[in-house]
Amino acid sequence: MNKNYDVLKKGILVTIGSFITLAATFILYFLIFMVFENMASQESPYNFVSFLRVGYGIIWLLLCLIIYRTKTLDWLKASVLTSSLATFVIGIGVQLFEKPIIVGLIMFAVAAISVFLLHKMKTQWYHYYSIVISIIATLFYL
Repeated sequence: MNKNYDVLKKGILVTIGSFITLAATFILYFLIFMVFENMASQESPYNFVSFLRVGYGIIWLLLCLIIYRTKTLDWLKASVLTSSLATFVIGIGVQLFEKPIIVGLIMFAVAAISVFLLHKMKTQWYHYYSIVISIIATLFYL
């Protein structure tokens, strides 16, 4: 009975943590976007958007790699993994919105590489669950 409680607790923590980190990454992106928009020239005000989207996703992937090397709580690592993967794939997906097959292949590749790395690190089940949450969030966004 105690093991079932622990499984349920970890699942709930990862789910709630994932939604919070997803919201936080979106709010942070929006704030950064507003800063860049105010600094942009009036002639071509949105030239920075593609760089910002993809760069922001890459920064979150790097942040996730750093967090996985720390002694942070595992469920928090899984929550950051959710937002990192979703932010990266959404950034790429929005850039390549006219090529949905390529976006799907990139999403599959990112998920497969993540599963491989998590398996290599021998992580708990909820890390894989966070990949599923990120795929669902990405599909809803795109």
